[in-house]
Amino acid sequence: MKIIKNILKKHSKLTVLTLTHFVNDVYGSFLPTFVPLIVERLGITYGQAGLISSLSGLIHMVVQPMAGYISDLFSRPYALMAGPLMTALGASLLPASPTYGMALLFTGLWGFGSAVYHPSGHGGVGYVEDPSRLAFFLAIFAVGGIFGSTVSPLYAIALYRLFGYTLMPLAALVPALLVGYLTWRVIPVIKEKSPDARPSPGDFAKTLWGTFRIVYPVWAVAVCRDTAVNGIRFFLPLLIVARGGTIVNVGTILFTINIIGAVSPMLGGRISDAIGHKKVIVFSMAAAPFFLVPAALTTGAVSIALYMAGNTFLQALLPVTGAAAQEMAPRSRNVVASLVTGFSFGLGSLLIAPIGLFADIFGLVATLVFIALIPLFPMPLYLRKWESM
Repeated sequence: MKIIKNILKKHSKLTVLTLTHFVNDVYGSFLPTFVPLIVERLGITYGQAGLISSLSGLIHMVVQPMAGYISDLFSRPYALMAGPLMTALGASLLPASPTYGMALLFTGLWGFGSAVYHPSGHGGVGYVEDPSRLAFFLAIFAVGGIFGSTVSPLYAIALYRLFGYTLMPLAALVPALLVGYLTWRVIPVIKEKSPDARPSPGDFAKTLWGTFRIVYPVWAVAVCRDTAVNGIRFFLPLLIVARGGTIVNVGTILFTINIIGAVSPMLGGRISDAIGHKKVIVFSMAAAPFFLVPAALTTGAVSIALYMAGNTFLQALLPVTGAAAQEMAPRSRNVVASLVTGFSFGLGSLLIAPIGLFADIFGLVATLVFIALIPLFPMPLYLRKWESM
């Protein structure tokens, strides 16, 4: 932690970017935290509640590439300031949803704000820091978001108890407003202005496709990583409860896994800068199933320890895939970030639905074994393209 403090002190822009990531992602677990309240209050089914959750993933898939493209054209950090404001407002309005339609609207605002923010956040690190140490600096940035996500359920409950759902949105906006002001003061200009700062649909499609053709091997890795991580977070609680655990057990276990995951990106980033992104990606994606498969087949403390180990390898890749992709397309860092963070995350979230059908047929244990093997799926493609990357 002392190393992190020294780095953040010397790199004020990175410090602010990391803080904005924390503030944006501290609202990330408001929906799963308040969904029981929404279900009870509105009298909706679990299927309808699941649709609310899927909406956020769909928005990330659609909005992040466009937001990344537009952000690459401008020098001002508008998205870094506006994104957390929309995220905070949408998330904090969820428990006050008077109708199902309004719950979808508030979820849309929350998802849209987060989707607008993330490409500029990840891409901004590449613009303000030394590209030769990009993986490590992205790891610092990632830690801010992971810690925000980790404390998000506790923060949501604290706001709800202190202010109630009527005043909760006003209280939630305060951190977002403060970090927005700080961003404007410390990073008034995040990059040089693009010579052609007029966005157009044709140029967007050309830029997106051209960037995707370069980074798609890394994108495939990111999609499979995010699908595995999201799958574990979704189906492991169901298995814990099915085996007699309580909601308290679920919360404690997921909190523990997230804490371990907050440390691993730092290690992954440092090793990646030292020995290269490709080796770290291949090793981590190949190693994770060796822990995750037996984790699904065992119980108790052994299973949880194995899940923690496997999750550590997957989370360690967060800055590595981002750095690898940005190095492949340095002129479109925000577009790259939208593809290997936002679009991959959104697609990984949407794939939970068909995996759920698999669980209905084959059971939770078989499903978690299948999820454990997903990190191996992109390896043939990645290794085949190794020399050209």
